Amino acid sequence: MGFQMPNDNISKESLHARKVKGLNIVAQENIVQKSESVFAVKGSKNKVYTVIYYKPNVLGKLTIEERWTCDCWDFKARGRKNGVDCKHITASKVFVTLNGKW
Repeated sequence: MGFQMPNDNISKESLHARKVKGLNIVAQENIVQKSESVFAVKGSKNKVYTVIYYKPNVLGKLTIEERWTCDCWDFKARGRKNGVDCKHITASKVFVTLNGKW
């Protein structure tokens, strides 16, 4: 029997928890916008994660879609593959919405 990846089905409860944690990050002011598209977000264990926003762009015939990335384990392991935001990306999106920072 070979190596099996963990079940990547993300429950509604897990998605809700990410959103609540992201809102708490903003409420506790644990986020700093470093540049137009880079955010430093302090996680629950006081580690600072980098969130980057890539704006949509057209390069000749190639269209690059908008996307957000984070260097946390949760986003690398599950979020990117499943198209789910981690709490740090959620916090960054909320921060931009509340502060109108673009």
